[in-house]
Amino acid sequence: MKTITRNLLQPLLATALLTGSLLAEAQEYLVELLVFSQPGAQLTPAAGPGMDWDERATALDDTVRGDIRSIDPTRHRLDSDARKLESNGYEIRFHRAWTQPADPHLSVAVREGQPMTDAGGDLLYPVQGLVSLDTDPLSARVTLWLNHATAAEPVSERLQTTRRLRLDETHYLDHRSLGALIRISQP
Repeated sequence: MKTITRNLLQPLLATALLTGSLLAEAQEYLVELLVFSQPGAQLTPAAGPGMDWDERATALDDTVRGDIRSIDPTRHRLDSDARKLESNGYEIRFHRAWTQPADPHLSVAVREGQPMTDAGGDLLYPVQGLVSLDTDPLSARVTLWLNHATAAEPVSERLQTTRRLRLDETHYLDHRSLGALIRISQP
């Protein structure tokens, strides 16, 4: 009887574990990202995003995917942080929230502001970036560009990091002349 039970339960247990791991990979998270800069801070020039910066990403503003969607600003949790930053002289450059599945092979492309072109004819936005999530452990891979219009041509700054996160905690992503706050929660 034990052999029959073991032979029946092992495939069921394996199926349950596989199903559980697939569900964990497909789990949706709410991502809130706040990007800010210090006016008058010395810029740290970096390579711009290039023409194909979002080629393999899903554009937040243009997707029809049901698991990636913008969240209404009334649900933002970083509003008080944004007000504190502004009262201390920082400029909020980007503040958005969206849902996104945790999949290290999926990047969500975000952008903000009126587009401009650089000397190579590439289209740049004042803020643009890519965000990917992974669950093992919960972490975010973030690449952000702040593109500044100048008299000669746009100057780009880049923040690129991978950061382990905890649910429902605000995490600070540091760079010399810009910064970001990111918060991951479950919708």
